[in-house]
Amino acid sequence: MNTPHRIARLARAGRLTAVLLAGAALVACGESNSESAPQTPAVAGDTTSRDTTGSCHGQPDPGADCVADTLPQPQASCRADQALDGGRNYPVYLTSASAETIAFQVFEPTGGIDCRRGHPLVLHGHGFGGSRSLSGFDDYLAAGFTVISIDQRGFGESGGTVRVMDPEFEGDDLVQILDWAEDNLDYLRKQQEPELPPELNPNLVVGAIGGSYGGGYQLLLHGLDPKQRMDALVPDITWHDLRYSLNPGDVIKSGWDLVLVAGGEAGSGSNQNGGLDPIIREILVQGMSLNRFPAEGLDFIYYHSPAYRCAGVPIAPADAPSLVSYQIDPPAYDVAPTAFRPVDVLLTQGMKDTLFNFNEAWRNFECLSALGGDVRLLTHQSGHILPLAAPDELQPASYVDPAAQLLEIPSFQGAAGAFACGEVSIARATLDWLRHKLLVEPLPDYFDGSENQVCLSTGDGQSVQVPFAQFPAPSAVGSLLTGPFMVERSVATTTPVASGYEALASAATPPTALPLGTVGPGGAVIGGIPTARLTVADLAGRTACEAGLPDYSPGCDPIVFIGIGVRGEGESRWLLVDDQIQPVRGLKQDANIELVGIAEHLAAGDELALLVYGYHPQYLESGSRDALVPFVNLSGTVQLPVLEGSLEPPVAL
Repeated sequence: MNTPHRIARLARAGRLTAVLLAGAALVACGESNSESAPQTPAVAGDTTSRDTTGSCHGQPDPGADCVADTLPQPQASCRADQALDGGRNYPVYLTSASAETIAFQVFEPTGGIDCRRGHPLVLHGHGFGGSRSLSGFDDYLAAGFTVISIDQRGFGESGGTVRVMDPEFEGDDLVQILDWAEDNLDYLRKQQEPELPPELNPNLVVGAIGGSYGGGYQLLLHGLDPKQRMDALVPDITWHDLRYSLNPGDVIKSGWDLVLVAGGEAGSGSNQNGGLDPIIREILVQGMSLNRFPAEGLDFIYYHSPAYRCAGVPIAPADAPSLVSYQIDPPAYDVAPTAFRPVDVLLTQGMKDTLFNFNEAWRNFECLSALGGDVRLLTHQSGHILPLAAPDELQPASYVDPAAQLLEIPSFQGAAGAFACGEVSIARATLDWLRHKLLVEPLPDYFDGSENQVCLSTGDGQSVQVPFAQFPAPSAVGSLLTGPFMVERSVATTTPVASGYEALASAATPPTALPLGTVGPGGAVIGGIPTARLTVADLAGRTACEAGLPDYSPGCDPIVFIGIGVRGEGESRWLLVDDQIQPVRGLKQDANIELVGIAEHLAAGDELALLVYGYHPQYLESGSRDALVPFVNLSGTVQLPVLEGSLEPPVAL
């Protein structure tokens, strides 16, 4: 029964969303916890308890801090000369500027508190739908770090609605946590930073870790912190521009969007919080119903993206917003799109990640490295993966996305691989990076060359080093791949490709394969971001709507999905490289299209092709709804990044 026909029947019967909701209970897009959060810790200084809604009783004013004292001894303090053996962890509850609870867990260093040198602080953030970790930081604590693991707004024991890293909500909460740590943990390390004004010195020494949503908070906090305290970041599998993440090619990534909505609501609603904010719910509901995101919804998620600061383009107020929630309580967009300050960043990204793919990491790398910080990029074989069985425990910063076995989505994508770039463990690299940047320890030998090369994972135990200056990626969104590694091939369909309802009805049909060539003797390595220049025409040969018609008009709105495919010599089945696929929407004439980044070692005799699908499970409910364009023809060129070896041209039939 595991065929695309079953997916089609589920979608038509309205059962698909229910299956996704059940499966998404296991999807947290971040580290999972092996322990549950405490429900009723006592308030420091008295015997009253904290109820499960997050309000602190017995406080002199609503903004007072509430620190749960569940320890047999007081917390560490150099000023009070107490509990300097360290090793404790305890929850803290603050009241935010929006009158909601902010919850986080403080972990003291093990091995004793060094009041002379102090201890750098490492912040940890969970994935979407998750909550703070209550264990698993042993290596960090033994190295001398203090760790704070955060319940992001609306998750765990933190109150409020989930606004997906809104600078004016989640952002303010994060700055408040950092302020509390500086004011209350007197053993944290500070240092003189000559590039900062005198009033900010000595400056707190702070690093951050986390995957997915736990990567997004790092860049948000760095951009907002008025005291410029962030010194080293390690965001794993996080986004650059949520408009691209959730709506690539102007097509809603409904397979992932549905799972994220379900996971977010389940993760937030479980602690009596408000779930997703009304504006986010309405954006997604309207998007799914109309098969396109509302314009003001795209503005909203752009404001919550590193791309907002990287591009430096402000958001103009919507003239006539279609969202009711926007009309009732429009976003302020008060934070200007000023550039990030230079910061040292180890970016890590999964080549098989189908939610936040390699292109997101590359755009973050381009933006952050141009500012002057020490910015490096390592990739691995994991990330947001569906379907994949969830492991029992996940270590901090060794993120593998748990996915629901209940989904039973055939061909959504394959299982994840190693959380490593070749032989380099990403978990170890994360810790060593922070030891180097915050504790001023030497970098291990395996970092050699990473200051000017990308470590590109091509499979478990396999990788290739590619110089930054020559990395095969388009120079800007909307441009084509050029450079010494580019191999170009012409492509054209010989029979029309089904789109929309016609494609859904024949979903079990193999994709159309447009040959790109055969790997020569000795094998080859492909790696980078491919591009294509394509013409999409209907059966009448039209490549654009009639003058004056909107792009989404009936007769103008086919949708197909393209990706680079490979098959071994003598095999019949084509497989998407790294399971990556890109939607192409509308009739087009010579349109430049950026495909998703890939990396793969290929054997001699392997064949490559541009695969064209009329339907794909990663876009479960986002195929074309235009019954007037049931078939299209494609023609144009594909630009492939071939790092090593040769790709012989396809044999003409």
